Amino acid sequence: MQTIIITGATSGIGYECALELARMAPDKQIIIPCRNLQSGQKIVQQIQQHTRHQHVICMPLDLESLQSVREFVQLFSEQPHRELVALLNNAGIQHADETRSTKDGFEATFGVNHLAPFYLTLLLLPFMSAGSSITFTASGTHDPKQTTGMPAPVYTNAEQLAYPEKMDESPVAVGQKRYTTSKLCNVLTTYSLQKRIEKLNIRVNAFDPGFVPGTGLARSYSPFLKFISNYIFKLLILLHPNVHTARQSGKSLANLAYGDTYKVYTGKYFEGKKEILSSEDSYRQDLQKDLWETSLKLIGIKPEQTSISLQ
Repeated sequence: MQTIIITGATSGIGYECALELARMAPDKQIIIPCRNLQSGQKIVQQIQQHTRHQHVICMPLDLESLQSVREFVQLFSEQPHRELVALLNNAGIQHADETRSTKDGFEATFGVNHLAPFYLTLLLLPFMSAGSSITFTASGTHDPKQTTGMPAPVYTNAEQLAYPEKMDESPVAVGQKRYTTSKLCNVLTTYSLQKRIEKLNIRVNAFDPGFVPGTGLARSYSPFLKFISNYIFKLLILLHPNVHTARQSGKSLANLAYGDTYKVYTGKYFEGKKEILSSEDSYRQDLQKDLWETSLKLIGIKPEQTSISLQ
């Protein structure tokens, strides 16, 4: 039996995507990584009840810990269904309060949104083959030309993103910049990785779900901002073309990762169902190179230790 892995599937877009994948792929094992196995098991039961899918499981994974990433891949390698046909790096965080760090000492937004999925992807590549897909959930907020209301990314170099200096701005502004910059990292990684594994015929794409009111990204907001996100912004679904419900975006993500329609696409950026250009910075070779090389160093992998190192 082949396997699909989707992170961030316990709520919002990821949960709706997992539901759609269960309907699309009744003969595939679907793995939902989660920090809390008890909560994860409840999600598994919900998906099984809604779809009758009998091969949905949860496995422990904490994206704030590189050791947890290694343990997840080790556990995956020991189970019988190791042929991975789709990896969806969907999990993401955004902090609007104080600066936080991962268990490895990296700034948390950069660590969870970029470094951990980057590491997870590299470790899982040996279990993938021609026709498999890798999808990174990015965001239109990475592009300053889009009117998202979020500040533009600030990419200096990856080392500074991992270990940032204190900024004289409000925690909300700092958190938003770190989030949009981490989403730029997702797109940069998509293009870098696609170039390196092109000969393997493994598809790599980035996905912008649009603005999805009420998702878990607002969990660290103040009560007032949570109210705005959960209720007021939902009215935008009727007014703005790139504002969607979690169900709409979840279905679009599932189709990009596994649907027949998108099997000819790789190295592309999608806004919902349509391919568009990403930001100008996302195509910069110097940023792609810096992020790739520094990320390898931060996770402790030497270029010669991976088959997809810089040529």
